[in-house]
Amino acid sequence: MATLLHSEDVVFDALWNWVQAVTAVQLPGVLAPGDQVFKGFQNTTATATGNYVVLSPGVKQRQDQGRRTYTRDAGDPLAGVVNVARHTTYSYQVDCYGQLGADVADIIAIAWRSLWGCDQLEGAAITPLYADEPAQLNIANSENLYEQRFMLRLFAQVNQVVTLPQDFFSAVEVHVEPPVDMWPDTP
Repeated sequence: MATLLHSEDVVFDALWNWVQAVTAVQLPGVLAPGDQVFKGFQNTTATATGNYVVLSPGVKQRQDQGRRTYTRDAGDPLAGVVNVARHTTYSYQVDCYGQLGADVADIIAIAWRSLWGCDQLEGAAITPLYADEPAQLNIANSENLYEQRFMLRLFAQVNQVVTLPQDFFSAVEVHVEPPVDMWPDTP
């Protein structure tokens, strides 16, 4: 049975909490703090009004081939686990809407690239790497009116570990067959 350390939900929650904290002054929330930060690609949800942020998962890119560590079970030396670690660059698209969209996008981009941004995520599932510059990409809404939208991408490192069962052995019986050309000729 395999287990995964730092699932997609854990990674997204860490990013959502960080964005909510860094934009709390500009997006105080209508009903509660952070209720103006949304996950993208949700079905049957209405578009928010006013100033808000939408976070959408993007592309994952592997940074290395993975690293393995082995651990034997203390109770059964013939059983244990192998931990396979994968270091991945995650990208998230951040869309900032409303009259404060430009300011919120700048705040997120600058804070993500700062040491403060790294300090705030210490011990979390993600570590900031870099961010794109915000770009203005207005959209036409259902009323055919233009809405301000500023988009940027945040790049983070995520170190995921998959734990898998592993069998071990304590003794090996070696039997070597001689090559065919060394067998004696028999008439």
